[in-house]
Amino acid sequence: MIGPVARLTLRALLRQRRTSVLVVIVAAPVLMSLAFALARSHTGSGRDFYSALVQQLFIPTVVSLVSLVFGVSAFGDEREDGTILYLAATPQPRAALAAAKVAAAWLASLCLLVPSLVLSALLVLGSGTRLGLVGWPLLGAAVASLAYCAASVWLSLHTRRPIVVGILYILLWEGSIATFAASAAKLSIAAYGRALVAQSLPQAARPVAGPATAVVVLAAVVAVAGWAAARSLRRVELP
Repeated sequence: MIGPVARLTLRALLRQRRTSVLVVIVAAPVLMSLAFALARSHTGSGRDFYSALVQQLFIPTVVSLVSLVFGVSAFGDEREDGTILYLAATPQPRAALAAAKVAAAWLASLCLLVPSLVLSALLVLGSGTRLGLVGWPLLGAAVASLAYCAASVWLSLHTRRPIVVGILYILLWEGSIATFAASAAKLSIAAYGRALVAQSLPQAARPVAGPATAVVVLAAVVAVAGWAAARSLRRVELP
């Protein structure tokens, strides 16, 4: 049953009205890259621009917002229409149900994020495009997105205003406090995503961790958030 749950959730996420807004968000880096490509003779290094685009816009803003909306919607829509009661009443393990929702949200996010990042790289780097220059940013975006999705799925089961709470975390903590305080950056999902990106692109600030540590920390976030989501799902009151 877990496979069908993931497929049905993925289909519902991609067809929801919010997805059209997310398409506009992921189009922003592509449009910026296109503008850079058209004005290439009057601009600086393409690699520097691409690095700034990925680390200052794509990872902390585009990836986080897209993953937040899909993660919250994975269970959030079922909470609104009451179908979560029927899902919770099935004999399936709650951890497996939570994992299916996280997987669906993550796949939906990648459907939008991967084309945006690849197109941006091709437009900015042109003939200078290399596997490492695209691969490490893709890895950073994918792993960070998975962590955001897992945290958002848990958040949707834990609070009535998950979108608001998630945006406050992204804007106030990651976008403000963690930017200026090195110790606070250790509690930032985006910081670990940028640590992976920094393996192939220059970074203004020192990465918060090495690539192996970044993957381990983000994997721990996914595991803890998934466990917490399963625990919250067990507490859903049945009619």
